[in-house]
Amino acid sequence: MKNTRAINRLIQMEDLYIVGTGSQARYVIEICKKANISGLVDVENKDNVGKTINGIKVVCMISDLEKIVNPQKAKVIVAYGDNAKKKEIVRNLEALGYKFATAISDKAYISDFTEIGEGTIINPNAAIMPNAKIGKHVIIHSGVVIEHDNIIGDFANIAPGVKTAGNVSIGECTYLYTGAVVIPKVKIGKNAIVAAGAVVIKDVPDNAKIAGVPAKEIGRQ
Repeated sequence: MKNTRAINRLIQMEDLYIVGTGSQARYVIEICKKANISGLVDVENKDNVGKTINGIKVVCMISDLEKIVNPQKAKVIVAYGDNAKKKEIVRNLEALGYKFATAISDKAYISDFTEIGEGTIINPNAAIMPNAKIGKHVIIHSGVVIEHDNIIGDFANIAPGVKTAGNVSIGECTYLYTGAVVIPKVKIGKNAIVAAGAVVIKDVPDNAKIAGVPAKEIGRQ
């Protein structure tokens, strides 16, 4: 198990490169103000190289990262909104030998009895309750409540204001949009999309798109 203090100390011990230059990257910059952030790495737009975003310079494209950053001397955190693309980026960086930092706001509430995987980003005013298990490379936005005994799969994206009751399971690469609510013991599959404001009262299969109150399937990915 990891608590917030331990994770923040880990970040401060090593150089940190943030892969991404969009909103998720700006979250990490804000969370890790006291860390030694060495630079941003762009994924798509080479014109961003050399620019400064919220005080941090874009040092290279991801294709050039290995040339300038020794995997043994720095950690990376992938701050990218598209779940499938983020997973691809992580797998490529793993193959090159990079290790991943975790960024947790000191304004989030994290139970000491919570497990949090590497590469995860947790924003201010989120609450993670006892015995929840948060996977790797998850993003949990501001105002989210993850109740007791939840299991959140790798690469899930939990948007602002989402509330999950106890014993909820959310699959890998699933996206819960703003303000969605999930009642106790519901299982949401992999690669699913839960629309903003949806109230989920029954299990959701893999790849489903659901919306409404109560939520109903409206399509497939």
